[in-house]
Amino acid sequence: SAEHPMRERMNTAIQEKIGTKILFEVIDEVKKYMPENRIGVRLNPSLHNLFGMTLDEESIPTFDYIVKRLNDYDLAYLHLSEPFTDVTDVPGAEPNIAMHYRPMYKGTLMINTAFNRETGNKVIDDGLADLVAYGKLFISNPDLVERFEAGPETAAWDEETFYTTAHGVYRLPFA
Repeated sequence: SAEHPMRERMNTAIQEKIGTKILFEVIDEVKKYMPENRIGVRLNPSLHNLFGMTLDEESIPTFDYIVKRLNDYDLAYLHLSEPFTDVTDVPGAEPNIAMHYRPMYKGTLMINTAFNRETGNKVIDDGLADLVAYGKLFISNPDLVERFEAGPETAAWDEETFYTTAHGVYRLPFA
């Protein structure tokens, strides 16, 4: 409809004014002190019901705007997270972040959240990401590279030992 382009322009103007502007101001300030291609940005477009964050119908359009604008920079990477929780029934949520944002973002795209060796390779083979971050899996498998080379077996993660004293470190299973 003729109304849609006007609404999109209005949304873009509103997004520029409320909240997204600070991200670009921070990037512009940081790049005064280091090359753009050494700066990475991490976003979680589908964070819902964690840390006081909730999604609504404007969340994904706002992240769409941000990701498109990030193409104006020569960043080292954009790191996005797949949803931490099931968002399939959340209005306005995007359950497939890599699939949604890969066509939108032209730079190096890193993705994370619960990937294993097979799913990590698949998301790269499918062209949906350039890099996969294995946060929890790497914390519980400090020898993750060697484990991936040897086969698919990895130790399950134990969140009670994350970011703790030596107790957690000493309990790690090495191959």
